[in-house]
Amino acid sequence: MIATLAASALLALMTSALSPRMGRWVFLIPAIASGVAFVYFLTLAPAILSGEAVEESIEWIPSLGITLAFRMGALQLLLALVVTGVGAMILAYSVWYFESKTLKSRTVGLLTGFAASMLLLVLADDVILLVIGWELTSVFSYLLVGLNHHSRKNRSAAQTAFIVTTAGGLAMLVGAVMLGSEAGTYMLHEILAQPPESTITTVAVMLLLAGALSKSAIFPFHFWLPGAMAAPTPVSAFLHAAAMVKAGIYLSAALVPAFADIPLFRPTLIVLGVATMLVGAYRALLQTDIKVLLAHGTVSQLGLLMTIVGIGTKTALMGGLAMLAAHAMFKASLFMVVGTIDRQYGTRQLTKLGTLRKDRPLLAVAATLAAIAMAGLPPAMAFAAKEAGLEAAWEAISLPGVPTWLGVLAFAGIVVGSMGTVAYTLRFLIGTFFVDSRLREALDGDEPFIVRHGMWPQLVALFPMVLAMLGIVSGFFGKPITAALEGATASAPAGEASYLALWHGFTPALAGSAIAVVGGFIVWRLFGRSMAAPVEPRFSAAAAYAGMMRGLDRLAVEVTGRTQSGSLPVHVSTIAVTVTVLAGAGLAFASLGAPKLVVADSVGQLVVGIAVSVCALVAANTRGRLKTFLLMGIVGYGTAMMFLLHGAPDLALTQILAETVLLVLLVLVLRYLPKYFTNRPLRGVRWLRALLAACVGAVAGLGALFAANSRNEASISDRFYELAYSFGFGRNIVNVTLVDIRAWDTVGEISVLLAAATGVASLIFIRTRVVDPVGTLRGRRGRPDTSKVGPGWLRAGATADMQGRAPMLEMMTRLLFPVMLVVAIYLLFAGHNDPGGGFIAGIVAGLALCVRYLAAGALELAEAAPIDAGKLLGGGIILAALSLIGPVFFGGSVGQSYDYTIEILAMGEIHFVTSVFFDVGVFLVVLGTVLDFIRSLGAGIDTQWRNDQTPRPSAHSDRTVPVRSRGAQS
Repeated sequence: MIATLAASALLALMTSALSPRMGRWVFLIPAIASGVAFVYFLTLAPAILSGEAVEESIEWIPSLGITLAFRMGALQLLLALVVTGVGAMILAYSVWYFESKTLKSRTVGLLTGFAASMLLLVLADDVILLVIGWELTSVFSYLLVGLNHHSRKNRSAAQTAFIVTTAGGLAMLVGAVMLGSEAGTYMLHEILAQPPESTITTVAVMLLLAGALSKSAIFPFHFWLPGAMAAPTPVSAFLHAAAMVKAGIYLSAALVPAFADIPLFRPTLIVLGVATMLVGAYRALLQTDIKVLLAHGTVSQLGLLMTIVGIGTKTALMGGLAMLAAHAMFKASLFMVVGTIDRQYGTRQLTKLGTLRKDRPLLAVAATLAAIAMAGLPPAMAFAAKEAGLEAAWEAISLPGVPTWLGVLAFAGIVVGSMGTVAYTLRFLIGTFFVDSRLREALDGDEPFIVRHGMWPQLVALFPMVLAMLGIVSGFFGKPITAALEGATASAPAGEASYLALWHGFTPALAGSAIAVVGGFIVWRLFGRSMAAPVEPRFSAAAAYAGMMRGLDRLAVEVTGRTQSGSLPVHVSTIAVTVTVLAGAGLAFASLGAPKLVVADSVGQLVVGIAVSVCALVAANTRGRLKTFLLMGIVGYGTAMMFLLHGAPDLALTQILAETVLLVLLVLVLRYLPKYFTNRPLRGVRWLRALLAACVGAVAGLGALFAANSRNEASISDRFYELAYSFGFGRNIVNVTLVDIRAWDTVGEISVLLAAATGVASLIFIRTRVVDPVGTLRGRRGRPDTSKVGPGWLRAGATADMQGRAPMLEMMTRLLFPVMLVVAIYLLFAGHNDPGGGFIAGIVAGLALCVRYLAAGALELAEAAPIDAGKLLGGGIILAALSLIGPVFFGGSVGQSYDYTIEILAMGEIHFVTSVFFDVGVFLVVLGTVLDFIRSLGAGIDTQWRNDQTPRPSAHSDRTVPVRSRGAQS
């Protein structure tokens, strides 16, 4: 199972890369892979159906008991077969549906990634891991619905679906944490085997159901699903008909054996399920767009599924799971029919369709078979499943522990909801395929629509035909399917298990089905044939959501207007006051002993400390920007000297290099800033700010002092001396800590670097990080056209302004640049045992690029680093993450390092540790960050300044006048 999940994730990345070359044929790769996974899961079926469960796990953090646990029982097997089997058909259908010219390369990767996240959700035994898969499906749904980001409709639909489902997901996360904490375990099968009994458990289960209701589009969260149909039809068929919306049904069915008797469990699912059935059926009867009609029909049938499962008996669970599989087959088939019509005819409007049975007979047959299943007519499996649901509802009327009214509501709701299903099924099928053209002309007067023949106009019907036939044929295999589902229903709390069959005799369930069919036909005759455009109801959940979002936006505007004054001193002062009050109160009221205070360990520390303090005070009282920056640099270098005096050369080297980069960037910004800080504020306010700064410094210093002296246990860092070599195979404790012992902390830190670099770049560049230093770029992104300059480098003489040249710096750069790169490489690979590492090496390499830029300007920077900084940042973070996860695939644990000693005759022994790959990732992120800063604050601002200096025509003259830059005006 783990291998299947990993292969699916890797396949998502691979297919995205192959999509530009293979075009629409790239969908065959995940289609075949999904088919192989389907066969693999089938091979597990005999063992699972005999009562066993397939379990796999990865020890993530053994010391904390955190394990990535996966488990497949009968219920999980059913969902996995639906995801892979139906998914394979839809992915194969996508080869026909999409066109290579317009296919976005990310489409196939997102669909494959969604399939992987859905499998993660289904197979996860750890409830937190289940929530992660749950949220990943929401993310992929958002990206797939919003594929056409130029469309406002798509963007709005994607945002609505994401907000609604993630809101439920957040509630679900809280419920999962509460339930796991109360049960003493986060393993789902252990929780279900011994469910805790408490008020906290009840609240936790209801929070889990909130997530299930939002994901499965159950009232009042039903409104997001029809809007999500703005996505391409294969996306709608896979996500919003066959797989993702079934996640809530799956979770509810999984909870039934343990929690169905909780007082609010059955009423919540049945009442909201019936409401969803009726609302969805009513809205479907009003639609003229056949895809939207099926969308509202999906909402209605999700309500049916939730109602049946919510009854919470063995028969109900049997019928609900059978209906889940049947619905996935016939609804995916119908969506593929709609997609085929849309692609070949260019419309989905009932007013322009009606005689397709003549043009597309195979498509008409496939649609008819799927419609029989959707209407719940024999011999489809959906009919047998609905019969089981009606039987369970009838039994619930007299079932001990279940209120009578609840059973009556469930039975009546299923019957009335099925009436609506029959009615909108007839509206879809007859309105699309079986209306005489003369009748259609009389109804709406539209001109005949011209058919656009697509590729494989007839054979494409085989895709929906296969699923539709399976939905019909499976109805004849009720007993084997019953036996297959017994493992998932045996532990249901009440009722006797029935069996799936097309004929049980004359029963109340059969009477309910007959009433539904006859009543549905009457409803269609009376209301289902109108071609009037649907009118949005005055009061609806969608309108309530829109009003809530408008109110939220308005609240945000009001709060922002009152709190965000735009004054940086006010914002900083607010933060400083908050820190002083909260942290200061904690120190004041805490029972802390007198700290052990040592002024200095040596005279050198005392001298450096005094010098740093004096420079900091002078910097705070200086108006000149350059002087302030230089004093700040001295403070930074003094801090590095303090590290060195404490015996931490690695920290000192890092501080020196980081301070150097900061000074360079500050000087770059200083070029376009006024020489002096403003003379404001008034003297009284200055003293107030000085007092506030002193308070913050005092609180921070005292907090660190008391924290260091209030430790009750031995510091974990005392073991770093031992762990550095036994765990990380290195002698440099600082570097081993970063890349081995606390590697995940380092991932967080380089993620912050990535965010900072992206934030700075976004302030300078609107659309792309690429800088055009000379007005024309050619070849690789960011590389200038040097055809007029000739070979070589540091060509400032040919490209730069003579007044801005520095020949001595150019000459020194020729010597320094290669040396700095060699030093960077040495520090990168030597850092595991000696001072250095990826962070230090990245800064050194970045400083080498700084030197190139300072020597010859933006053109030389583009020549020295022709790669997009974003690729360095992304590649580095991916490499670091993969180096941590990679050992899992070789039988190791997450973050485990391997030590190798390689003997080379000429070079001797080479000590190699696999954590070097993590260090290389850090190196790339740091280098990308520095490069991004230089391009943004250096070359990017240079370009903007040059553009501002370009002469522009005057409004009243044919002459041109120079326009002063903002920096010059300042």
